[in-house]
Amino acid sequence: MDSQMSHTQRVNDLLTRLDEATSRFVSRLERAGPQGEVATTGWTAAQVGAHVALVNDNFTSVFDGSNSALTPPEDDFAERPWSDIASGIPERFEAPSRFVPPAAISTTEAAERVRASAARLRAAIAALQPERGRYCLTNRLVGTISVYQAGDWAIAHMIRHNQQAKRILGG
Repeated sequence: MDSQMSHTQRVNDLLTRLDEATSRFVSRLERAGPQGEVATTGWTAAQVGAHVALVNDNFTSVFDGSNSALTPPEDDFAERPWSDIASGIPERFEAPSRFVPPAAISTTEAAERVRASAARLRAAIAALQPERGRYCLTNRLVGTISVYQAGDWAIAHMIRHNQQAKRILGG
């Protein structure tokens, strides 16, 4: 996202895109029904949803102040375009153990977990103060990014996994 946008514009943009991504993903899970609880290999669509919910809650901690890994930006920090950051994220990688979904979960439960976690993330983004938005976090997948960009990442993560669920469901 453009670092020249105002704080209010950036937050509103994140909220709009989060709402859209959440709506599409939850709708896919709800339409899947029991088919979302079956996969020939790997995770089911329901498990993908449960994973997204776990990761959403981690992103919430970035916005609400409970994540202690954030630091003030270095004097020379400049946000890189999200497209540049996203292009460096590997297509496939194994989720850390704390983000691995339960072995069995219903599609209904997964959709509810995504909906609830996205609501918590939405509230945390909406309450973000401008000073915190400029803070940074560093991660092996994305390098150093601002808190605002963590919102971009959360949305991209949900979209990526919605596409995965679509593939699993044969869509």
